[in-house]
Amino acid sequence: MPQLMFYENVVPLNRETHRNLRLERAEGDCSFAAGTGFVPVAGVEFFQAARDYPVLISGKGDDLAPVALLGLSQGRNLFVDPSGRWSYGCHVPAFVRRYPFVLAKGKDDNFTVCIDDQYKGFQGDSGEPLFDADGKETPFLRDTIAFLQSFLTEMERTQAFMKRLRELDLLVARDMQLTDARGKSFLLKGFFVVDDTRLNALDDEVILEFHKAGYWPWIYAHLFSLGNLSRLQDREQVTG
Repeated sequence: MPQLMFYENVVPLNRETHRNLRLERAEGDCSFAAGTGFVPVAGVEFFQAARDYPVLISGKGDDLAPVALLGLSQGRNLFVDPSGRWSYGCHVPAFVRRYPFVLAKGKDDNFTVCIDDQYKGFQGDSGEPLFDADGKETPFLRDTIAFLQSFLTEMERTQAFMKRLRELDLLVARDMQLTDARGKSFLLKGFFVVDDTRLNALDDEVILEFHKAGYWPWIYAHLFSLGNLSRLQDREQVTG
């Protein structure tokens, strides 16, 4: 699964090169995500995401990851309106909120703070500075880095969760055929869901393991979210 999706040109943040860089972003602007049909979500987000989106599993092999499905047509996000704002009241995934920043792993396996230097919000002279006059990180940048680190930690927890689901063979491929009131059909392929029959057959040791790891709420939220497929279909019909 592409991990950088709407990022165009990711470069390491440098306190010298980017000394005068400022970030200006209209409140609520998510226009950069308008062409993204799904985004990764961390397990800790499942309950919030499950109110609005189907939370499915996407990818292959070791690259399987949970995603929030945002649209039924390729390259279309039904939750970003024509003005570039995310639908009011709907959960904005952390993957989207972190943009245009990201932690990228280098050859030494250490993570570096990077930015998409093509983001339009970096092109002007106004907005939040990233560094002060002495080249030190501003409170805004420190808060951003803390958010990136928290997101990375939660995604690592989520990867461990996915690994256990694979090891226990709890995931099944699910092709979904949806047809709206106009007769328009949508075929969703390449996604996986947790199989509740296999889930119910788990032994007590694994059940306790999942309880201690905090996985059960994530699984329940995932299964609950599948009911949002019909809501997504309704949204597709309304927005045309």
